[in-house]
Amino acid sequence: MAFVGFTGPIILDVPADPAAMFLVRALVGKISERIGFEAEEIDQLVLAVDEACTNVIRHAYAGVGAGRIILTFTPSSDYFEVMIRDFGKGADPAGFEGRDLDELRPGGLGIHFIKSVVDNLEYTVPPGGGTVLKMMKFMPKQEKHKIEHTSQ
Repeated sequence: MAFVGFTGPIILDVPADPAAMFLVRALVGKISERIGFEAEEIDQLVLAVDEACTNVIRHAYAGVGAGRIILTFTPSSDYFEVMIRDFGKGADPAGFEGRDLDELRPGGLGIHFIKSVVDNLEYTVPPGGGTVLKMMKFMPKQEKHKIEHTSQ
C-alpha cells in the first residue's frame, strides 16, 4: 500500500491511565496500517508506543493516573513520527536508559525495546515541565517489481 497523506497531524489527548491505552494502541495500529507498514512492524510500533506511554504513567505520574498524555502522530512520505507529551514529574532525559541486559530480573527493558523498533528517539524537556518523547520510524520501502521480458 502506498503512503496515504494527511492534511496535518493527528492529535490524541488521553488520561494517564492504563485503561485508556486501548485507544492509543488502536490508533497507532490503524494509522500504521493505513500508511503502509507491514503487520510485524505495525505490531512493533503499537508495542513501542504503548511501552512509552506506560513509562509515562509509571514514572512521570507515579502510577496515579491523574495526568494527561498528548500524542501527536505525523506521517509523511519519508517517516512516521509519534510525539508523546506528558506534564508529569520531569526528569533528566540523559538518565533514561534501560537496565543492563545482563541483569536477570523483570522490568526495565522498555527503552531497549523502543530503541530496537524506531529509527530515531529524542527526549526534550519543554518549558513548563514534563517531557516530550519523539519517535521516528522510516516509511517502508516500496518494492519495485521488475518486469522481465523474454524474447522468443
